[in-house]
Amino acid sequence: MARYNLRISSPRGGLKNIKIEAGSEKEARDLGARQGRVIAASRDWSIDLVPGMSAGERHTWMLRMSSMLGSKVPTGDALRLMSASFGGNIGKASRQMLERVEAGSTLHEAMSQDRKNFPSTTSALVRAGVATGETWRALKDAAEFEYKMSHTTRGAMKQVYSAIGSFVIAYGLMLGTNEYFGPMVMDNPIFKSGKGVDVEWARTLGNWSVIIMTIMMVIFALFLLLGSAGRVIVPNAADWLILKLPFYRDMVLAKNNHVTLYKLGLLVGSGVRIEEALRLTEDGAPRGALKTDLQRARQAVKEGKRSWAHAMKTLHETDKAALSTSPDRKDIARTLEALANQYADLFRARIEAFGPLMGIVAAIAITASGGIMFAQTILPMLQLAAGIN
Repeated sequence: MARYNLRISSPRGGLKNIKIEAGSEKEARDLGARQGRVIAASRDWSIDLVPGMSAGERHTWMLRMSSMLGSKVPTGDALRLMSASFGGNIGKASRQMLERVEAGSTLHEAMSQDRKNFPSTTSALVRAGVATGETWRALKDAAEFEYKMSHTTRGAMKQVYSAIGSFVIAYGLMLGTNEYFGPMVMDNPIFKSGKGVDVEWARTLGNWSVIIMTIMMVIFALFLLLGSAGRVIVPNAADWLILKLPFYRDMVLAKNNHVTLYKLGLLVGSGVRIEEALRLTEDGAPRGALKTDLQRARQAVKEGKRSWAHAMKTLHETDKAALSTSPDRKDIARTLEALANQYADLFRARIEAFGPLMGIVAAIAITASGGIMFAQTILPMLQLAAGIN
């Protein structure tokens, strides 16, 4: 979403300037119109360097809001109390949310507009729970989900980032040694004419190492583009390709699959018709293979087919069988909840395994670059000294 600056004329507050996150200028104007007459709207191209709520602050915010809404405190009063009771990011976020709610937005709409404080996964989970009529439970479940995910993946992601940084440094050292330092040493007349100086094998090994590490860098870049830009530009094609990659698909798709199936399970369990539940879930699902699956499943229900689950190609055959044989809504909802939790567990397991794996790759790269640097710069000096003696 992009940020827009709006100038609004409000009957009660006069002229005021607000910032709104929206998918387009039209959507921003529509959201701003809830607070008054929109006089002007422009895209905000500035970079916002002020951080939003941390995972811990967001967890506190959602639990406090959940307890108040569960006790039947009105949303506006709850946000007003939160903004008065807390300072820092929590208080600031609460005041911004209060402005949106007073302007006519629902709580989950206000959260969806505030990407800085609420990631898309969190707001999607809340939106899913709100559809069942229990906003307080939706906030509580979203808080628990984010707490589990953040605590499980925090250490693993630190390992991943550290390993990627180490690999890039090793790649730079390897390139520098092979293309600059090594030739600089060997082009020196002393080493050229020196007796017993022979590191040609190190040059060959260095060339092959550069080729291998370059290929790995290209593969890393392709995977990164496939899971980010690819899923935005060509979501169905990108998801189709990602589904062919067993380990990678669980890291990229599992989190969104958890949110989508969680929402579908909540809707079915609350008594919503299967066709309507599929439609509501499809509306909130991100573009890609699972959204297309939900469309196919809804079409199968329209056509009167009982085995609508078999239209969902992204599900495993055992999962399709479990959904198809569930006798009633409660069993279907229970199965969907189990599938959603399964995807969350898969995501955590893959992230936890990926960190150490990347660490091993980075360690090998660092060792190789250090060895090649020694062989091409220090070893010729040792060989020259041995030849002189």
